[in-house]
Amino acid sequence: QQVYKIDHFFVVLIMFDNIGNRKAIRNTVTSYNNETEDKIHTRPSSKSIAGPTPFHRAQSFIPRDTQTPPRFQFRWLLYDNNGSFNGWFDWLPLWMRVGYWSPVVIIALVLYYGGLLWWRPRPLVFEPMISTPGAAEEEIFGIPKSIAYDLCLFLWGIFVAVYAKINMGSIWWLFISFTGWSWSLLTLRAGLEFGAWATSSILKKNTVAMKLAFWGSSLRFVAVTNSSIVCAVWNVILLPVIYFVSLPPGEKRENFRKFNFGFFMTNIHVLNFPMAAVNTVYGTRIRGFTMSDLWVSYFVLGLYSFLYFFVMDRIGMHFYPILCPRTAFCVVSIAGILGLKYYLFLKWNELISPDTFGAK
Repeated sequence: QQVYKIDHFFVVLIMFDNIGNRKAIRNTVTSYNNETEDKIHTRPSSKSIAGPTPFHRAQSFIPRDTQTPPRFQFRWLLYDNNGSFNGWFDWLPLWMRVGYWSPVVIIALVLYYGGLLWWRPRPLVFEPMISTPGAAEEEIFGIPKSIAYDLCLFLWGIFVAVYAKINMGSIWWLFISFTGWSWSLLTLRAGLEFGAWATSSILKKNTVAMKLAFWGSSLRFVAVTNSSIVCAVWNVILLPVIYFVSLPPGEKRENFRKFNFGFFMTNIHVLNFPMAAVNTVYGTRIRGFTMSDLWVSYFVLGLYSFLYFFVMDRIGMHFYPILCPRTAFCVVSIAGILGLKYYLFLKWNELISPDTFGAK
């Protein structure tokens, strides 16, 4: 009987001990879950620790709670980098990198994208320029001079991209920067129009040649306009600000000067404009621009804005702070770009056909 009491006593102790352990375990699990939840929903205060290719997050939807079935919360930033890819944009204020967009910007983008679809010219008309009208054109190695220029522009554009790949290790700038898009468009335009002539004159395939000429002609205005904007904005505005304001005198400023006036930067920020002007606003095969050309320019701008706002913003790349969607000032910047394109549309036409467009 005494042994039974002793055994009963130990059983009771073990029961209380198990209850205490379960409580301790439950408290530990609860504390861990709360800590994990806080880490998920709290933005880190330190700088970005993302690697060169920080694809460590496999999903952009994370569970809000542990209910069954779980509810999901949308997370805008794809990486835990505080809105600064590889820490490159830590110099920008935090509010420009994370947080809700301005409602004004959202409305403006909806109206812009909707307007592109609603006011598209039907049909889109681009006069193909396969051969030089009128008198025979001077030839270079059996190729009309204007066509030879296009061939040289096409090959040079590819050469600069290859040079960047070899010397800088990457050509990602071609796909995500407005400058890269500008360079790609002028190269593609020249290649398409040369291809149209070669297909027609050498392969005798006029149907294919007409299609290539159509697409090449459609890129004329957007190529010369984007290149002129890049050339002017970089050399007149951004370059002086970066050199004299952002960089302190000394080694950093000197390194930037050497980089800016090097082969690569000189091509994409200085030579890009005269290259794009050949056979678009200057030469023997130029034509006047129409509303179809203006629409294509706005459409390409819309495509880049979609990439910039809905992809690059989510991974923390902010190349153009004046286009920050978290402030209503972004709408002013967008309107300024659209107005500048329309102004250039009028001025290029005055230069091409002064009698038709009323230039004095």
